[in-house]
Amino acid sequence: LPEYMVPAAFVELDAIPLTTNGKLDKKALPAPGNQVLDRDRYVAPRTPDEERMAAVWAQALKVERVGVEDDFFQLGGDSIRAVSLAGSLRAAGFEVGVLDVFAHTTVSALCASATGRTVPTAPLTTVQPFELISAVDRALLPEGLDDAYPLTQVQTGMLVETLASGDRGNYHDFVSFLVNDDGPFDIELMREAVRIVGGRHDILRTSADLTGYSVPMQLVHHEVAVPVHCHDLRGLDQEAQQRELVAFAAAERANPFDLSSSDPLLRITIHVQSEDAWRVSFTKNHALLEGWSYHELLKELIAVFRDLRAGRAVSYEAPPVRFADSVAAELASLESAEDRAFWQDMVDTHARLTLPADWHGDLTVPAQRVDAGFSYRDLEPRLRAFAAEAGVPFKAVLHGAHLKVMSQITDAERFFSGLVGHIRPEVAGSDRLMGMYITTLPHPHTRTASTWGELVREVFDREVEAWPHRCFPMPAIQSDGQRLIDVFFTYLDFHILDEGEIVDEGNGINRTATEFGLAVSSIGGMLGLRSDTHLLSRENADRLAGMYRAVLESMASEGAVGDARATY
Repeated sequence: LPEYMVPAAFVELDAIPLTTNGKLDKKALPAPGNQVLDRDRYVAPRTPDEERMAAVWAQALKVERVGVEDDFFQLGGDSIRAVSLAGSLRAAGFEVGVLDVFAHTTVSALCASATGRTVPTAPLTTVQPFELISAVDRALLPEGLDDAYPLTQVQTGMLVETLASGDRGNYHDFVSFLVNDDGPFDIELMREAVRIVGGRHDILRTSADLTGYSVPMQLVHHEVAVPVHCHDLRGLDQEAQQRELVAFAAAERANPFDLSSSDPLLRITIHVQSEDAWRVSFTKNHALLEGWSYHELLKELIAVFRDLRAGRAVSYEAPPVRFADSVAAELASLESAEDRAFWQDMVDTHARLTLPADWHGDLTVPAQRVDAGFSYRDLEPRLRAFAAEAGVPFKAVLHGAHLKVMSQITDAERFFSGLVGHIRPEVAGSDRLMGMYITTLPHPHTRTASTWGELVREVFDREVEAWPHRCFPMPAIQSDGQRLIDVFFTYLDFHILDEGEIVDEGNGINRTATEFGLAVSSIGGMLGLRSDTHLLSRENADRLAGMYRAVLESMASEGAVGDARATY
């Protein structure tokens, strides 16, 4: 075969996975490269330390075994798995952090780097209830609270945008998932599941108060009833059910939360669609939960519901940290001269990226949402092989493509675009925390790379450099009041639902809105662009999508040595 037709990876399976309906279960297929059919590449642990470390890796990455020369990113590692891995390694006696995992991406290299370092004997310090507020504010608190602490600046910004955006409903989100079940649905058991899961996570019992205290505050109630409603659609055909769901989504998006009340910023609705399938929908404010968190919420609700229905005991091991600890990390970062200087230098030395002024649509009519995009699944095996060749995570390849396209719509030699990341603490179990952990921060780009390999390595290096400063909030960087970021990129991989075939993500519904001019996102082999016609015409949105496709095709066919200076 010609080189471009040779598969990047061979994956050995005992059987082709099927859904309950007998169809190919694509979600159950391992990612290309996770189980490469080349047994000579597996190198077993050679020392007791390597054996212990490899076992921790296998558990954190949910793979059967890890060789000491297997690469973290090629095994499916990402920044969320890295924080949990780093925490688990410290618990096992290795003094390492996320930056160590990023720098030493094999067990062999990381173990060698960690040799001789000892884990600090001081216990993990966490925030105590009411520790983060003043005595004056504490005296104003109502009865029935477990804790109170400031809203993060990003949370506050989202709530203000919600109030200011009117009918657009920025950050008033609706997401819905179809659940394939093997037993009858019981609404009372689901309400009990919501109560149990709500008791585990502070954020699910939290209300917001923007004006009643010296700072915008979030109040953690001892007990709060998250509304859970149920609609039975089993008497309707599939088309009528779909109409009902679309109408319901629109109605929920048009029904914002009363931010002046103490009610939770979450509503849950179940639509029973058949004897073995029901849909769970979350209406929420983004300031409460981000994508990873509501996927964790979905996972926990399903697990607890099924345990209750089967009469099994419900168990849960709480992570050692709470959302309050990330609030404390932001407050500490705001006091850090080093963090402030890092971001100030970036925005001072790079131009702010904006869409071309003449790319908008008709300004004489109300703005309408614009969506464009395409599937890159046909390119994915070669793109993943390119990532492995370049020694970077797959995310860096897609982010590099984004920055290449953006470099073609601006004359600036040095500019920054927004990159969505997270502020989860480097503690084992942090992947199970719920809250608003994402952050959008400037990512710098300079037109210096001559090859695709150089480009994606520079992209990843810049992300690693920013990691220690990630808790500094974007609103504090744009202190002059000017909106700092108009365009952002996000890479989404909610592998939290990878196990099993209970959730049919292909039948999800997602209705969200933000204030950003252009949102570029990658999820599940799809690259999507979202804007509105007052900023980007439909024709130009399609043009941009075509530019992204051309760059990814070049990366896939040319690999690390391809020319990154060409125009697409």
